[in-house]
Amino acid sequence: MKQPIKGQGKIKRKKPKAYKKYNPFNLEHKDNKQYGTSKLERDFARDFLDANGIIYIYQFEAKEIGRFFDFAITSYKKSYLMEEKDGIKCVNQNDKSFEVSFLIEVDGDYWHSNPEKFKDKKLTPTQKHNLFVDKLKDQYAGMHCVPLVRIWENDIRNNPQKVLEELKKYIAIGEKKRKILENRRMPH
Repeated sequence: MKQPIKGQGKIKRKKPKAYKKYNPFNLEHKDNKQYGTSKLERDFARDFLDANGIIYIYQFEAKEIGRFFDFAITSYKKSYLMEEKDGIKCVNQNDKSFEVSFLIEVDGDYWHSNPEKFKDKKLTPTQKHNLFVDKLKDQYAGMHCVPLVRIWENDIRNNPQKVLEELKKYIAIGEKKRKILENRRMPH
């Protein structure tokens, strides 16, 4: 910084520029208004759920822990109240007739530290935080006896057959559960 020359008075300092706060979920982006929808989630919904006629809630809210699961799936085939969230058409979570068969988390390999790729690597603070949140979601699903399926970015992009097999397996489990519950409700 220049020193003032005698007799010229003080040098005026410029005010620092105001920087926008970093937003990891890009909530100001026009396509990601509320939920931070990723391209991976959009691709998954389009290529796997919509293409196979799977009924789901996008960004299923677990109010008790203040978190959202990417997708909640049902095996019940009925008419539901629909809505659009960040360009994804899905069942409205306020539709009380929606029964969750299983939950899906679509995990990016980097952000959620895919063990196949980050086994012995040092994790960033963000990755550590995401692992903590993932454990919290695992515990929530376990406490509510709802299976949670984690699908990795690598499988979505490079092994779609594996993803489809996993979805079919959990849909079959949900259908068996539905039939058991329906039989219990029927008067004998």
